[in-house]
Amino acid sequence: MPTSDPDALPRRPAAPKRQRGALRALNAGEFQDEEHWTGRLIEGHDLQNTALNAAAFQGCVFRGVSLRSAHWRGVRLTDVQFEDCDLSGALREEASLTRVTFSNCRLMGLRLPEARLRDVLVSGSQAALSFWFRADARHLWLDHCDLTEASFQEARLPGAVFRGCRLSRSDFQGALLEDADLRGSDLHGTRLGLREVAGVTVEPVQLLVLSSLLGVHVRALDLDQ
Repeated sequence: MPTSDPDALPRRPAAPKRQRGALRALNAGEFQDEEHWTGRLIEGHDLQNTALNAAAFQGCVFRGVSLRSAHWRGVRLTDVQFEDCDLSGALREEASLTRVTFSNCRLMGLRLPEARLRDVLVSGSQAALSFWFRADARHLWLDHCDLTEASFQEARLPGAVFRGCRLSRSDFQGALLEDADLRGSDLHGTRLGLREVAGVTVEPVQLLVLSSLLGVHVRALDLDQ
């Protein structure tokens, strides 16, 4: 929950829980609708343009997997790690992500409309043009990601952390950003207004950029005038 305390340190998302024992390999041919997989390793597979409905992954690791333009609907991810994966253009409709990490992934154009996100960490990833419309997030942390022209319109992002991210021309119109932390991120051209910035935390160096986004003119007063 948001702290409303500007001096409080943001809480990092809870890490995925580790499964006991070794992960068992899951082959591409085993993917089926409405299946539930636990403790599986999906490594090096090409799953481009695949469709999957109402499936669940728990305690699984996706490593070096291509999921470009894959269409997954109603898929639940719990305690899942994505490492060096390509999800460019993938669609995750009605997705539910709990304790999920994305590390060094390509997420360009990834679509997560109305997704439920709990304890999600995205780090070192290319996520330009990604689509987070009306996502409902708690403990979302994006660390050193390229979010150029990403859309967070009408998303609920209380307490979200955008650390060292490129947010140029990203769109937060209508988003709830109470207690969000934008420190260290590039805000040039970001689309947000007074309603969106209420309660966010920024660095002093970001104030001039933020004022220009809000249409505020900052000029020193000439005492001779």
